[in-house]
Amino acid sequence: MTEKQSKKRYPALLANVLLAALFTGLSLWLADLAFRAYERAQLVPQLPDIEGQAPVNLRALRYNDGWLERAPAAGEFRILSLGDSFAYSVLEPDLSYNGVLQSELQQSAVDAQFRVVNLGEPATGTRQYRLAYDYWSQVLEHHGVLFMIFIGNDLLDDAYLHAAVEWAPNEAVLRGDNPILEPGNRRVPRKFPLRMLDYAYAWLMSARNRSEQALPEGYNWAGLTDFDRETFLRINARYMENFDPRKLPELLPGYEQVLRLLQRAQGLAAQGLKVAVAIAPSQAQVDDELRAEVLAHAQRPADDFDMRLPLRIIDRLRELHAPEVAVIDLTPAFRAEAQFSGAPLYFRRNTHWDKAGNQLAGRVLAGHLLAQWFGQQDAVTPLPAFEPLSGPALLTPAEIEAYLAPLAGYRDAGGTRISGAVRAIHLMDGVTERNDNWAIAPLHSPVLIEFGQALDASALRVHLYDADQRRYRFRLEVRTGAGWQVLAEGAGEPLSGVQEFPWQGDALSAVRITGLYSSVAEQDPGNAYLHIKELEIIR
Repeated sequence: MTEKQSKKRYPALLANVLLAALFTGLSLWLADLAFRAYERAQLVPQLPDIEGQAPVNLRALRYNDGWLERAPAAGEFRILSLGDSFAYSVLEPDLSYNGVLQSELQQSAVDAQFRVVNLGEPATGTRQYRLAYDYWSQVLEHHGVLFMIFIGNDLLDDAYLHAAVEWAPNEAVLRGDNPILEPGNRRVPRKFPLRMLDYAYAWLMSARNRSEQALPEGYNWAGLTDFDRETFLRINARYMENFDPRKLPELLPGYEQVLRLLQRAQGLAAQGLKVAVAIAPSQAQVDDELRAEVLAHAQRPADDFDMRLPLRIIDRLRELHAPEVAVIDLTPAFRAEAQFSGAPLYFRRNTHWDKAGNQLAGRVLAGHLLAQWFGQQDAVTPLPAFEPLSGPALLTPAEIEAYLAPLAGYRDAGGTRISGAVRAIHLMDGVTERNDNWAIAPLHSPVLIEFGQALDASALRVHLYDADQRRYRFRLEVRTGAGWQVLAEGAGEPLSGVQEFPWQGDALSAVRITGLYSSVAEQDPGNAYLHIKELEIIR
């Protein structure tokens, strides 16, 4: 081939390559359009219409349950059971503690057909349980409610916002993109321009943390997660923060959500519903050898931790705010069973209960519900002799009372009431120097602060979280006897740091702040929130 012929061939070759690339790209785009249409029609679950009458398919929404009618059948006693992945369970429905609970209640002397509806959602916290109940209670008629709080990650999830700020039914499972759930979760994240690539990514992720051992009969996809020993110890070391008095200031938003759940439960009990809150222990509370290994791995002495501290705090919250709500601590039963039988009760390095643990939880819960809801006191089986959790009580009752005082301050009648914000306890706690001390609300969702008594003010000072140089626009309004007035429209340049707004009007009965823009949301639309470290009323 001559040089002249070669020069003529290069443009033709380049044109062919470009045409091939264009054709390939167009084909992929059309194929992805078709795939997305198929996904919408066949793969995306449809939430039940709150006003509808059709039966509800919980399995289609990836709950660990099946079909049920909205209204109970004649003679049916229906219980809605809510919690996180412990409630969801690593076992098939009948073997989960909810299934065992239903079976045990069914075999009792109570003249009813029991149905326990498993509404457990992985990767949620105490705040989400309350929001989930508010939704499902409009869809499913019921007679009783059981909430499960896990003394592992529940307080941490609410304190550090590991769980999503906004709730939607079973969102973590349906959406995917949760590394702990990925090994067995069939859902896929949204990470790539082509949806087909998302599915390919999910397939690759399915090998991460997946157990190399086959699952025993009766276990579901959630049992596929099996952490390596280092990760397992690190997770349990994090759970130990619940028992560390030095972490209490950071955990206060977690206890705030426990308080709100207990208040909601008290309100339900006042309406005539049967209500109970169960406390699920972490593995380190049950297995003393594991706890010693975890502490050695973290290089912390056992005397740094008060292993009954969370329950003592929750008990005090119940006494103050929910005296009619039964709180069932499963820790004694799990310690007694572990010491008596030697059974591990937790599945591999998965952090959740195994078959024996679910059976034990279901039996114990059934006994307590029969006793407390139906008056069958002999239904509670006495525990064999066992060694209870040992260690010092590092906080006195007076110190617990002082710790909880900020919660009572703005929840009690006549105090300040805050709605629309998560971690609201930090909004007006007087702490301005710490970058981990903030409240959060979605953009365009107002935060309302209502004062028990009108306050005279000369200015409002808003401390914005800006440790990473983020900037915001927000609307700031105040309410007086004359109604709402706007202090800041939020239309100018984005703001950061401390912003002060003078006020020379009448006393304030409420303040409303609505985030309109966050610079972080431009790069990460999933982070469209307003973070406020403190709202000060300057007298």
